[in-house]
Parts: sequence; structure tokens; C-alpha cells
Amino acid sequence: MSMEQLKKINEVEGQADKIRKDGLAESKRLVSKAKEDAAALVDDAQLKADAMYRDVLSKAEAEAQLAYDQVISKAESDCTAILANAGKKLDNAVSVIVGRVVN
Repeated sequence: MSMEQLKKINEVEGQADKIRKDGLAESKRLVSKAKEDAAALVDDAQLKADAMYRDVLSKAEAEAQLAYDQVISKAESDCTAILANAGKKLDNAVSVIVGRVVN
């Protein structure tokens, strides 16, 4: 082989090494960028999930408060009716007892 051919082979091998090194560096850069992008997506998804959780929890608490208020209102209404009915029966019971004692 001539010196010229050996020189050409060395140049080509040098270029091949440079291409491999550049390719390796680029692949590392791409992997690093992909990891950063993935981490950003995970963070964004977590923020959105937290916001959705707070929204759902807030709506559930509002619905629970409404149901609670309705139950309390119904119980108060029932108690008022029971007390009114008891008052009527008390008056009747007093009349019966007084009637028996007096007679």
C-alpha cells in the first residue's frame, strides 16, 4: 500500500471516530433532553392531578354540606311537629287527669 492510501485510510478512520464520538455525544444529549422533558411532563401531570383532586374534593364537600343542611332542616321540622303534637297531647292528658281528680 502506498503512503497516500495509508494517509487516506487514517483520515477516513479519524472521520469515522469523530462521527462515532459526535453520535455518542448527540445520543447522550438526546437522552438527557428526553429525561428532562419526561420529568417536566410528570410535574405538569402532578400539578393537574392535584388541581383536579382539590376541585373534586371541594365539590364533594359542598354536596355533603348541602345534604347535611337538608337533613338538619328536616330533623328540626320533625322535632317541631313532634313537640307541637306532644303539646296538644299534654293538654289533653292534663284535662283527663284533672277531670279524674275533680270527679
